[in-house]
Amino acid sequence: MRLIFFFASILLCYPCRPVHAFRLPERLDPIPQSSLQSYTGIWDMPTARVMPDWHMRVKAGHSYPYSYYGVALGFWDRLEFHGQFTRVSTITAFPGYGYGAYKDRAAGARLVLLKESDSWPQVAVGAFDATGTALFGQRYIVASKMLGPFDFTLGLGQGVLAGEFVGGKSGAVVGSNPDSGLNFLFSSPWRRTGFFGGVEWRITPRLELSAEYSSLDYGKMFGFVDSQGERIKEDDSRTNINIGLKYRVASYLNTHLAYMRGRELSWSLNFDLPLDPQGILGWERKKAYRAMEKSRWKAYESGNDELARMVVREIKGDGFSEVAAACSDHSLWIEAENTIYLSPARALGRMASIADQLCPSRIDTFYLNLKRHGQIIDSLRCSRADLRSFLESRMDEDGFFRFAELDLYPRRHWREFSREAGAGGLQEGSDNWYSWELMPRVRTFLNNRAGFFKHKVVLQPRLNLYPWSGALIAGEAEFTLYNQYDEVIYAPLERDAVRTDLTLYERRSDPRISVLAFDQLFEMPWNIQFRAAAGMFESAYAGLGVEAFRYLADGLLGIGFESEVVKKRALGDNFRLRSDVDTTFYTCFLNTYAQLWPDQGLEAGLKIGRFLAGDVGARIDIRRSFKYFTIGAWYTRTDTSIFSSPKNKNATEKGVYIRIPFSIFSKHERRGHFVYGITSFTKDQGQTVRQPRRLYPMDPWDSPYYTRKHFDDMRGM
Repeated sequence: MRLIFFFASILLCYPCRPVHAFRLPERLDPIPQSSLQSYTGIWDMPTARVMPDWHMRVKAGHSYPYSYYGVALGFWDRLEFHGQFTRVSTITAFPGYGYGAYKDRAAGARLVLLKESDSWPQVAVGAFDATGTALFGQRYIVASKMLGPFDFTLGLGQGVLAGEFVGGKSGAVVGSNPDSGLNFLFSSPWRRTGFFGGVEWRITPRLELSAEYSSLDYGKMFGFVDSQGERIKEDDSRTNINIGLKYRVASYLNTHLAYMRGRELSWSLNFDLPLDPQGILGWERKKAYRAMEKSRWKAYESGNDELARMVVREIKGDGFSEVAAACSDHSLWIEAENTIYLSPARALGRMASIADQLCPSRIDTFYLNLKRHGQIIDSLRCSRADLRSFLESRMDEDGFFRFAELDLYPRRHWREFSREAGAGGLQEGSDNWYSWELMPRVRTFLNNRAGFFKHKVVLQPRLNLYPWSGALIAGEAEFTLYNQYDEVIYAPLERDAVRTDLTLYERRSDPRISVLAFDQLFEMPWNIQFRAAAGMFESAYAGLGVEAFRYLADGLLGIGFESEVVKKRALGDNFRLRSDVDTTFYTCFLNTYAQLWPDQGLEAGLKIGRFLAGDVGARIDIRRSFKYFTIGAWYTRTDTSIFSSPKNKNATEKGVYIRIPFSIFSKHERRGHFVYGITSFTKDQGQTVRQPRRLYPMDPWDSPYYTRKHFDDMRGM
């Protein structure tokens, strides 16, 4: 009780103002504070508040016997997803293996049903750790109301929020508990229910005093009892009142200190960050292109082919790749791979600015084309005068597109250009035939009995050769910098395992050629794109792969076909197949793609067919792309009757991932993304084979719909 009196004495001495005189900051600025765990809340209890749209929280906290490490993401100011790892210091997992304290993975979501108004509180429903083992499973409905500087919360909860030990006595850790999995989430709404509540007093925009009545029965929580419900330590709790301070150290940094259960000091630290492609450094604006008078005079005197070559040199010198151009007496055709800008509209604007500065006045029409994988996916035809008026803000977007045309495919535009007087052939840059990159990769094996985190760090140099149009020769090697996979205890689950034999490959630290393949793109009738590949596709597989795909409705929809036929590669020899596994594996899929809510970047992909092990089923991938970030999740369910291992039978393959633009780490806008994903336990079910490149899309940005939606980005380039 002495610490409570200490908090009280601080507040009594603090110069306070009447409630009516307190000027509250905007509701969502600052961001609602988190609980000790990853989700928004008071201390242990949730509130009806959620993270603002497209904001992320990174969290670390401790409340004996638990340590928390997690993240939370906000969408549309109505939905929050949160996930975390919880370390339970009082329970040792896998005794004798050196694993250490028990660690649990959990995820949850909260949905705002009713937004706060002058008359009504904000009301939300949510669930946490309601799948898997459900050791900390909870579901709830909660209301929060702001009155002056006070934010009051009142809620009803079930599961651990009703004082239950959801883990049960059936051994939730091994998954036999009837309340584990989705059973708890969809159990009767009339089960035992608990009441909780609290208040947060915003003393200043930086400092909050938070107090709650917790409905947890700590003596029944996993960590105070084991998976069989047997007590492993005395119940420490003396009270269900938790109180503490939350302080915003800086714009994105928060610290919390709480007195929990009348017994323990607890703390947490979290970063609340808006997801923004400029990151925290801010971009240095690229200088506007200005053609030298000598270059403009030379362009004036040049013939069509020479003018096209000059344009290619200037655009390549600006940073674009795979540049080609052609010129007629009155028109200019340009195509290039956007390797600079996140926004395709900015890339088109830069190309247009260079062409407008350089070309003589006889050129009155531009055809501007952006390529991906060597194929054009944005084709803009416009008059030079209209484009100049738009770039100089003398014409709006609607006026511009009364005469201009943005198309998904270039064939019609190319036919128009080719029929013009003096139209020449494409002039290509001299060094369009290669590209390279050097990337570090981190692979993590999670929750193995040999240790919770086991890592392998490799350096991957990759060289891409483009010997002719549409062709790719991809070579990629792996040099191991750090490897703990030789410590992982994980045996293949099947005699002909397709993925659970990964430790046989990953435990090796010798240099390895991971990819050495040839891939050719073809333009088929009806604007169908076709790809065929042969070679070594990844460390474990070599063979053949084909894919066809067609976009529809300006890139909002797509449909395609994909198939691979592969065999296992030898473990210690880069250029041989495994002699102990003679099975030929093949896949066959129908791929569909749709932007479900284009204005909000919500999209989905559905893959239906035969997966690598022969299991037939479907994978759905749902993701939201916004400001060049992507947050996504996938779920795969197949017929697992073909498997012999009980761990593969009835298994589902699922995971989450985030794509982060490289530009957040740079002072300049940069094309490209860093991808990090977390998948469920490795199984042989629902597996696919890596390819040198894919036509099946993974983001919405390379489409005419997105380009037109953000067409104002062209200005100022």
